[in-house]
Amino acid sequence: MDYQYIGKDIPVNDSRAKACGQLLYAADLHLSGMLYMKLFLSPVAHGIVRSLDVSKALALPGVVTVLSYENTPDVTYNRGRVRATEEAPDQETLFSRHVRFVGDRIAAVVAETPELAQKAVSLIQADIQPLLPLLTPDQALAQDARSIHEKDGVVRLPQIGYGDYASAQGEEFSHHTSSQRVSHIAMEPHCTVADYKPASDRMTVWTATQSVFGARSAIASILGMPMSHIRVIKTPMGGSFGCKQEMVLEPLAACAAKMTGRPVMLRFSRSEVMLCTMLKHPLDSHIKVKFSPQRTITGLQLSCRLDAGAYQTVSPDYADAISKKLSWVYNIPNVEYHAVSVCTNTPVSGSYRGWGGPECALIMENMMNAAARRFVMDPIELRLRNILPPYATSRINNFSLGNLPLEDALLLGRDRFGWEARKERLARQDRSGRYLRGIGMALATHTSGYFPRRGDWGTVVVKMEEDGSVHVNCNVHDHGCGEVIVFRSIVAEVLSISPDLVDLPEGDTAYNALDNGCYTSRSIYVLGRAILDASNLLLEQLKRNGSQLLGCRPEDLSHRDGALFVTKQPQRRCTYSQIAYYVADKGTEALFVSHTHVPISNPGPAAAHFAEVEVDTYTGLCRLVDYLAVHDVGKALNPALCRGQVGSALQQGLGLVFCEELKLDPKTGRAMNADMQHYHVARACDFSKIDTLFIEKPDEEGPFGAKSVGEACYVPVAPALIAAVNNALELELSDLPLDPPRILAALARKEREKEAVTP
Repeated sequence: MDYQYIGKDIPVNDSRAKACGQLLYAADLHLSGMLYMKLFLSPVAHGIVRSLDVSKALALPGVVTVLSYENTPDVTYNRGRVRATEEAPDQETLFSRHVRFVGDRIAAVVAETPELAQKAVSLIQADIQPLLPLLTPDQALAQDARSIHEKDGVVRLPQIGYGDYASAQGEEFSHHTSSQRVSHIAMEPHCTVADYKPASDRMTVWTATQSVFGARSAIASILGMPMSHIRVIKTPMGGSFGCKQEMVLEPLAACAAKMTGRPVMLRFSRSEVMLCTMLKHPLDSHIKVKFSPQRTITGLQLSCRLDAGAYQTVSPDYADAISKKLSWVYNIPNVEYHAVSVCTNTPVSGSYRGWGGPECALIMENMMNAAARRFVMDPIELRLRNILPPYATSRINNFSLGNLPLEDALLLGRDRFGWEARKERLARQDRSGRYLRGIGMALATHTSGYFPRRGDWGTVVVKMEEDGSVHVNCNVHDHGCGEVIVFRSIVAEVLSISPDLVDLPEGDTAYNALDNGCYTSRSIYVLGRAILDASNLLLEQLKRNGSQLLGCRPEDLSHRDGALFVTKQPQRRCTYSQIAYYVADKGTEALFVSHTHVPISNPGPAAAHFAEVEVDTYTGLCRLVDYLAVHDVGKALNPALCRGQVGSALQQGLGLVFCEELKLDPKTGRAMNADMQHYHVARACDFSKIDTLFIEKPDEEGPFGAKSVGEACYVPVAPALIAAVNNALELELSDLPLDPPRILAALARKEREKEAVTP
């Protein structure tokens, strides 16, 4: 179908404001009488604060107050809870007397300037009784170890799965995978501004959150305020990748604003973001898989251990999410899943792009690539023998995975990447040289919303103004990657008006209906569909009223470029503005539609990634040579933005595999590289050519057939890169990161083993 705006490369709506430096982020807000908040953080990994002396800080001119565990609500909460009814371990308080990691919050200074607040923080003195820190899951799970929490320090999930692994027949293959602690490195550091009006008991909070209603719920429960008295406004966001999903700054700034009766800004430095918000979980996994003689999987047994850090937050649910994705790619008749989430005296782990999907793919795809080497099979062929067909049913939660073109992704990718030709070329390379090349691939899928795991819906209001422009009320949380312009394009496409005529503000609890927020890749599939349906309902309303103006039936009308016309007599026409004034003058209704969409499906967006890397065997450095990402997106609503998502996913995956790791001192738990000088990420110069191929087989329920892409494109990156390195070096590496020390150590071991067997 020939669309006006759908499928077109339309720039992000605020790109001009960003380029000109005119877009206001939370840190750019300046309210009259605003104060600034800085945190006093624990210098030890585990201990009890015996006394806290804030007298010198309070004596400093310009310091308004000091908050601590002594004068703030002693309410335990879970920063990852979006709604109060969610079951989640409550372990955290605003400030801690019992500190559980280096960076735990003990107190905070509120002062007239940020510099003054920071100076006052340096004057606070804490007498801390040290306790034995448990810095690894092994230490925390030892028989004689005392949990760092009285409750839920260790959360073991009930066994999840189906069938009977023990009775499955076939050759058993075992594999191990682990990954490290990494930071999200969103460009915008965290910042929240809160303003409390004592006379009216009203609180307004500006924050770059993924859920304005989640932030409101947390503030209300901690401060004991009615939700109707709290307004949370989502500000422009300079990236998240999950680090702004959980409520970290919002309750602190709100508490300070309520105590002082003045606006308060809490802004984190980069080091504070890395230490005091969320990190990607360190993961340890052991998998056993049984293969038939035909190399089809007959059973799978998986054990996962997540390091939750000092507080469980979302970790138990994260571990559970891994299990849900085990039956979305391969036809596995018997699955047994065990998981444990362990609290340690380390920075908190939590939400990260993909929510268990990348972990599941890392484990499964590493295993499949290792099994292919074990069985001397092509890894694509092994997958073709095991993948699910279109419209397969997930054995966990029992729902259709949609048209799921896994085979298409594999075959199209194999041809486009020139897989067979590359294999032949690399087989002829001189393996005695310094540089070795290898290829690898991975297959994965993801989710397009909560359904059916949790109730989900999208409520929107679309109204037409008198001049023919449109206002949309929708609880959208754009991370900076373009959801707003895509939603505006949907409205524009339905009504045949310019996207510039569509106004779509972001999340605001004062105006939006209750909503889950921007998680689990639901924005396009759920909210986008709600906007599509509402726009069509508005078009019906326009035609009903326009037919009265033009003296015809509604079904006789067509529409184009902001006007209705009689299909067989195009000269008989009226503009949307004329209809809007006609309706207003008639005085019986408004051009206004409220609509709720409840999803009944959750199609898996299939993805196959292919990589070629070059390894310098002298230095251990790895270089990406070529990359192909094949993605089933249903319909690319904005291809340029979809390609941008793939590029960002590759950058994150490169960092995860080759260089990123927040390193902790094994004795003290203190972070050794919590700054951008010492924490290394993949840069633009580390990129090769990225080839992106979209499979556009529309989903029946998605808006214009679209599925999700923002998280799905990150899911297979790491295992594809790992497979390429292993192919180059003829090794079995599966513990991240594959940084130079680990590469060189593996090569040295290989050489020693070779020498040991040489006569």
